[in-house]
Amino acid sequence: MSHGHLLTQKARYPSRCTGIGHQQSLHHLQAPHRPDPVPASGLDQARLEAAVFERLGGTIDYCAHPAGVARLHPDTGHLTVELDPQLGPDHSLPEHALQALLPTRYTGPDQDGGGEPGGVSGIRVVGIDERGLHLQLAGTEARVTLAGPSAKMWRVLLAAHRTGCRSGLLVPLWDTPELTPFEADYLGGDATWWHKCDEFAWVASGLLRWIALFHTVTTPYCVRCWRHGLGWKFELRYEHDVPVNHDELLAHLTHPRWGMGLKASREHCACKPCDCDGGAERNCWYTLDAGHGRRVEVRIHFRRSAAGRDVTWEYGRLSAAGADPDWLAQALPDHHRRQAL
Repeated sequence: MSHGHLLTQKARYPSRCTGIGHQQSLHHLQAPHRPDPVPASGLDQARLEAAVFERLGGTIDYCAHPAGVARLHPDTGHLTVELDPQLGPDHSLPEHALQALLPTRYTGPDQDGGGEPGGVSGIRVVGIDERGLHLQLAGTEARVTLAGPSAKMWRVLLAAHRTGCRSGLLVPLWDTPELTPFEADYLGGDATWWHKCDEFAWVASGLLRWIALFHTVTTPYCVRCWRHGLGWKFELRYEHDVPVNHDELLAHLTHPRWGMGLKASREHCACKPCDCDGGAERNCWYTLDAGHGRRVEVRIHFRRSAAGRDVTWEYGRLSAAGADPDWLAQALPDHHRRQAL
């Protein structure tokens, strides 16, 4: 295989994984010191990215892209996450991200001195500029930049969140460089569990870095994901006549050179080349496992709707959340055609 052909393949792969486009992927790969199309993160970086992935809201409402992530710009020691503007038709996803990620302490009258911090212990805001809002994990060099809104809008959202905290008797904890005693006590109270979470943070970090695959390689109209123990579960829903093509998605996730280091196994597959079952709903389940004694798994449920299922509500939520019309035409073709009449 020629070097140019291999470079094109390597560019196409991260383009699908991150959504940044083929030419930009090719440009990044041609830069020095970029051996991997989607570089893996270190331990601290994975911890921060895992928290971001978990708190973005993979089950809350419809966004234009899976987990509300429009594009990603990954590097070994840093990740830029471009957020969709909307969480469903009525809520701001960047605003939700601040509320879900930034740590707080409740100081109301029923507080007994203990309790659980709001947000994620250890996440700090270290700056806002034209690139986005910069988050850091206290005591580490791990950083994630949340992009999408302008610098001015991020400042407005952060100020509004701070005001909301005061009215809700919450003390912001995201300004101090180190862990506060309250956060340290909370994390120390179940240290064994948190150490296990840290050990397997690479899985959620990888799912975030590869999340665009669920939108570029395959076209479910709905992607739901949630944490399950130390692993993750996904449900992908397809309109009846849309190809499920789970083999291609799994091949990208488990690519022997550039994938996440997981292997896929089939639990059940009901794919058929015909509608000989009267157009009934079909379900396929696959498990991705790390192997080598690493007890973690990602379970993916591919669910194709029964013929004639009404998706008017789902189409409306996606459209209102800003989903691209061309993508809607692929993910919900029957309903999209009816809308065009």
